[in-house]
Amino acid sequence: MGSMRMVAGAAERGRQDAAALIRTHRETGDRKAIETILDMHGGLVAHLAGRHARVSDEAYEDLIQVAHVGLMKAVKNYEDAPGAGFATYAYAVVDGEIRHHLRDTQLVKKPRWSRGLYSKVTSAAARLEADLGRRPELEEIAEEVNVSPDGIVELMKLYHDTSVVSLDGAEEEGIDLSAIRSIHHESFSLPIEDRIVLEQAIESLSEIQRRVVYLFFYKDLTQTEVGKRLGLSQRKVSRLVASSVKSLRTL
Repeated sequence: MGSMRMVAGAAERGRQDAAALIRTHRETGDRKAIETILDMHGGLVAHLAGRHARVSDEAYEDLIQVAHVGLMKAVKNYEDAPGAGFATYAYAVVDGEIRHHLRDTQLVKKPRWSRGLYSKVTSAAARLEADLGRRPELEEIAEEVNVSPDGIVELMKLYHDTSVVSLDGAEEEGIDLSAIRSIHHESFSLPIEDRIVLEQAIESLSEIQRRVVYLFFYKDLTQTEVGKRLGLSQRKVSRLVASSVKSLRTL
């Protein structure tokens, strides 16, 4: 309890210090007051610049400059009020300034391959919702498009899209594109000797399993699309994918 009071007290002192410095600058034009505020919130500036630099083509140093512009805007427009801490206000203003800058310069990193996958995921989600009569679970979408659930979350964060999954709090973290991977296999970009072994292993599957593996993994169709091609239900395709993968792993 005592430590909580100390933290709360420190936060209140920080709020009062920032408010006092802003008041001093407005009344006297004291440049040192501004420099002190910038120093006090250097960590906030670095955190937001770093977070956005990880998911954009913009250099960290350039985003630091944009963040400082946002911080100066926060100083200019801040109105002190009970419970309205400057740090909280500044965080929102600086974050908004960086986002606005990235939107204007269209530098948000969206790899070319992600566009097709994004379209595939959103289409699959809409199709499943129509088929199921309810909003599909994340795992159901993941199974349909052969992308890990974590990967779908990262993809939706990249496109700031909440139509498929809730992103509450998720966008506060960086985007991990490496999480966007297959559920059933890592890659078919194998060395030639491994590819030969794999193709020989696939030949040991039944004809229907081979056709499902080819369409699902090599042609990158969804389970529903595979089913339509072969006259099978999505559930049957799912079982064939699972049994094929299990068989290949034991060879």
